[in-house]
Amino acid sequence: MELRFCIQDPTDTNTTYLYEAILSAAVNAVDWRGMYAFATCDGIDCLIEDKVVQELIKAGEINLLVGIDAVTNRFTLERLRDLERQHCKFSAKVFWNETSGLFHPKLSYFTYKDGRRTLIVGSGNLTPGGLNKNFEAYTVVMADELEDLDVSALDDFLLRHAAAIRSIDNEVLERAKRNLAHSIKMAQPPSTIAPPPPIEQRRTKSAQDLTTSTDFNRILIAEIPKAGGRWAQVHFNADIIEKYFRITDINMQRVYLTHVDKSGDRANIEVRPCVRSERNKNCKIEIRAAKNLEYPAPDDGRPILLVRERQLRTFDYMFFMPDTSGYKDVSGPLKTLPSIGKGVARVILTIEKLAELWPNCPLLTSGNNAEYDM
Repeated sequence: MELRFCIQDPTDTNTTYLYEAILSAAVNAVDWRGMYAFATCDGIDCLIEDKVVQELIKAGEINLLVGIDAVTNRFTLERLRDLERQHCKFSAKVFWNETSGLFHPKLSYFTYKDGRRTLIVGSGNLTPGGLNKNFEAYTVVMADELEDLDVSALDDFLLRHAAAIRSIDNEVLERAKRNLAHSIKMAQPPSTIAPPPPIEQRRTKSAQDLTTSTDFNRILIAEIPKAGGRWAQVHFNADIIEKYFRITDINMQRVYLTHVDKSGDRANIEVRPCVRSERNKNCKIEIRAAKNLEYPAPDDGRPILLVRERQLRTFDYMFFMPDTSGYKDVSGPLKTLPSIGKGVARVILTIEKLAELWPNCPLLTSGNNAEYDM
């Protein structure tokens, strides 16, 4: 039996997010039973739509039980009900709590054809915060066919409270309407741009400094190659994948992207795998903002991606076509700074340098006081 205790620390470059631990456990599983206090649409969608979980839905069963005491709202329950209709082996129930205490467990239990089992128990909910944004703790227990992993308490609980475990009906949806947006202010100052150090301590960070840095808030400016008709799947060389996006396991690790538009408005999170191209061995990460757009004519210039690192594998980004405002502001460093790795121009710089080049860039302020789900 293997027991692993983990701290989800978004400031640690070696952390494993709860999201990634669940994906790893879901590989080759035939059954997933999950029990979570809170769930949101973003949390549910990013997991269920992941290719690993999609394989599990085809080969096995998923049974989720979520609480409706707080946070889990009507929209989330309607999404779960839609998933039930789409997948015959997906089941979602709610815990109709009539006590004075909260329904507050967070666990996932996976079983496999060969008799193995994996239990994940911790503090993270099925929300973006619980899965990859917050500081959380969880334990992973893995047992083979002959080892005694006793989860009879889970079965006993479900049997004892069978009357409180309900399908998502109209009465449940009405009760969940009371759970209005429940959010917490992120513990950040109005601006995360640090004041410059004293003159005697200043030095220019080299490209090597930035590619090996364990600090976050680095900026990537990257030209987007055409790479055939599906150029919204942006190609990056191995240096950028490993040194900027900090991906060391393309099978299980994901990047968490949020598009920011010119006015600073933020879109829903995009959870993306890194897909290796067998043809040229580059890796691709899809960006939603570029989908269904035509690639510019050769003489106009390449589209540009501007990315701000927020925490481990978590980024805000802006996307620029050659004829859009801001393009000239971000294209300059591509001509003057050393490019990272092979292929089209890709540079890494500090957030302070971006503030110098483009003081009003929406990436400098968007999300600094953002609210997010628990």
